[in-house]
Amino acid sequence: MKMKNSLVQNQGFVLKIGELSEILNTTPNVIRQYEALGIISPNRTEGGTRLYAKNDLERIRVALKLIRVGIDIDTVQSLATTRELYPTGQEASTAMLPKIEDLRSKISSLMNELIELNQDLDRAGVLIMQCLACKNAPNRKHCPECPVDKNIHLTSIARLVWDPECP
Repeated sequence: MKMKNSLVQNQGFVLKIGELSEILNTTPNVIRQYEALGIISPNRTEGGTRLYAKNDLERIRVALKLIRVGIDIDTVQSLATTRELYPTGQEASTAMLPKIEDLRSKISSLMNELIELNQDLDRAGVLIMQCLACKNAPNRKHCPECPVDKNIHLTSIARLVWDPECP
């Protein structure tokens, strides 16, 4: 099996696509997509089998984490491929710093949305707990004095999970 030097530099750490997808809890198709987008560049055997080094694992792990928290694939691709477009570190850094700041802004916005959702979940939980001992069906017909129904306007989550006018 012929391999590039980068695998030797990674102390022989080599994974095939199935092993990598299992470790990352994703599919081989996702890994192939990341390769097509230039996020990773695995080595190949003479027969064409992809061989993933530790750096491939780490790059995909970070990319998956960004995707999981709501960062779009175009942003991930841009982060992974911009540096190589420039001949000097100065030019690459100049191009990357705005991308890093943009990512920071996106993550900050996502964090604010998550904080708001978490607070809404707290309010929904408090409302719904009021019905723990209720023996009535959870709808306006069978429970006209429902405390959740009367205060459903206080939380979007409760409206989603408890709104008695919805099935």
